[in-house]
Amino acid sequence: MLHRVRSSGWACLGGIALAVAAGCTQDHGVLGRDPSGGASTSGAGGGPAATTSGATTTSGAGGGEVEPPGPTKLTVVNGVGDHDAVRFCFLAYPDGTGAGVDPWPSAAAGLAFARAQAVEPLGSAIPEGTSLRAHVIAGDLRATEGLDCAEILALAAESAAPIVAAGLPVLPASVFAEEKSLLLVATGCLGGEGHTHASEKEGCGDAYTIDTPTAGLVAVAMSRRTRFDRVSLQVAHASAATPVVHVELTPGRGGATGATLAQDLSYGAIAPFPPSTGFSVGDLGALEEVTIETRDPIEGAVTSSVPMREILASSDVPAADIGDGLGFVLVAVGAAPGAEQGGFWHPLTYSLVRANP
Repeated sequence: MLHRVRSSGWACLGGIALAVAAGCTQDHGVLGRDPSGGASTSGAGGGPAATTSGATTTSGAGGGEVEPPGPTKLTVVNGVGDHDAVRFCFLAYPDGTGAGVDPWPSAAAGLAFARAQAVEPLGSAIPEGTSLRAHVIAGDLRATEGLDCAEILALAAESAAPIVAAGLPVLPASVFAEEKSLLLVATGCLGGEGHTHASEKEGCGDAYTIDTPTAGLVAVAMSRRTRFDRVSLQVAHASAATPVVHVELTPGRGGATGATLAQDLSYGAIAPFPPSTGFSVGDLGALEEVTIETRDPIEGAVTSSVPMREILASSDVPAADIGDGLGFVLVAVGAAPGAEQGGFWHPLTYSLVRANP
């Protein structure tokens, strides 16, 4: 038996006008259209001073950073930390019932934890010209095979249902009208039979109980800015259980010291902007030996270390595809750094995604 259908209010929406969320403390992402002659960017945890809400606006005429033009792209990451895979129902809001709407992805196996997949073409899953409410589904996904979204949500609402579903916060239609490379991450925990533990808040976030799951949504825009002789890198924080952290990268070569990718990064934020271009692919050394670490912003102590070998194994970007002139985003998902092993949750890791799929 799994949980019935729930409607979740946890979200961090990258600011078209503002950040909308429970527990969000910064402007998150760069979803608004660049104004003529300049760019409006959010603080997004990208530097030492970026600790609370407060957008930063820079002028193109004054050397500000403007995003390159490009078509709207959408990448979806499964960051739901207490199930192995999920499917989504992307429904028009407020009138979408799910009747005749196929779940995404099309394969009943769903999207595995920490995996990313581009929605191509956008219209194949995202309703055009309307606000969107995504529903995330987990559990025995074999039970969803051959069903449309209305039937799946009805099944999840039954007693002793083999699946659990949660409605995520609404995204306005304007999000998908922007010429941005968009990243949507389903986050937190959906709950289910047996999903309770003495350390469950380390796995799923402070608000989690088996009766109050923490499923949420992070929506940000990934930067398309690149430099021909460097690898461009950003970090997106989509771990509902992880506090504000510094994120560092240590190259995979002997004696290398770590370099900061993002400072004071909070849940729902993507940073830095512009992306970090501190490394060429040669500077990174053996990619499998690169490590991504989090540090406590106050004490400076390392709180987690994840090898790139592990990240590559669960991502769809092979090491051979990482090169100079390209941009990537590390998406933090899973439990808090140092969370107890052996619970019903996945430990902290990262999904490596192409910034411009």
